[in-house]
Amino acid sequence: MSSIPRLPAESVPAWRHVLSADLAAHAQHPAASFVQLATLDADGFPANRTLTFRCFGREGELVFTTDLRSQKCEQIAHQGKAEACWYFADARVQWRLRGRAVVAGPRARKHHALRERVWARLSESSRQRFVWPAPGQILAAASKAGAIPPTVPPASFGLLILSPQRAERLDLRAEPNRHLRWLASRGDWAMIELNP
Repeated sequence: MSSIPRLPAESVPAWRHVLSADLAAHAQHPAASFVQLATLDADGFPANRTLTFRCFGREGELVFTTDLRSQKCEQIAHQGKAEACWYFADARVQWRLRGRAVVAGPRARKHHALRERVWARLSESSRQRFVWPAPGQILAAASKAGAIPPTVPPASFGLLILSPQRAERLDLRAEPNRHLRWLASRGDWAMIELNP
């Protein structure tokens, strides 16, 4: 995350400091970067999948990579809402972050530099996936064989950016369990404690 601009401390919501501390405590656990993201499909059913958290955006958003040909991109274009869920198993801590989601592709000028930086950090195998056939299609024999990882972001490479409007942290190890909720309101965040 070092090449991503940091927010001034006063503009970072309190929940971000707590989530950053949880991430730092689990930095040695590869699974700590996996997040479940739920959207709604065209029929109104929940659609859930696991994504890899890449970084925080300039305004504190959660940034993930996505294939622009995937169904989740259509779902976000239709609804614009999503919820992410993290679970740190050893600490027994769950995070839920709900908010507005956008997808940024090659034409998204606002996110061009971020898209380039995230692409530069991807492994060759991650880059290679963006030149495979579209996700969710029937697998053709040898459809992945011989795909050469591109050196520049292909048209199919995008960012999925979630701007939380509500953040919740449930600590199941604490006795009694501790459940905190932060809500955004006109640029400020208010925290309340809930029954677990």
